[in-house]
Amino acid sequence: MPWSRRERIRTEAIYAAARYSRSRRVDIDPDGGWVVIYDFELPPYYNYETVDILIELPPDYPATPPQWFYTDPGLQRRDGQDMPHYFQHRLRERRGWAACCLHIRSWAPAADPLQGHSLLSFCRLIYDAFVRWGR
Repeated sequence: MPWSRRERIRTEAIYAAARYSRSRRVDIDPDGGWVVIYDFELPPYYNYETVDILIELPPDYPATPPQWFYTDPGLQRRDGQDMPHYFQHRLRERRGWAACCLHIRSWAPAADPLQGHSLLSFCRLIYDAFVRWGR
């Protein structure tokens, strides 16, 4: 039996928080528009050890990948240089999130979220972007 969109998002968010969140806390929009991963661990190049990450989900997720995620305003590289794809001035209305974007070129979700692209793999892309942006 196929999963409902809501069940899939919830399951994927729990997997992602288990892997990328220090506290393993997650918050899920009841309408499926976003997911928050709290205490997302950062590589050592930043002024924070963890940040909260809000992932905006497109209406036809998982067929279409997320592009935008939001994080704590004030996030900076330790060396003071700007981060690409981090837009401090483009704040989301809820809590004043700073916007970040990823340009996903290939996205192939599968019936099993552990086998194809999912929030878990999107969080990996976020972490890898923080590594690239911080060096």
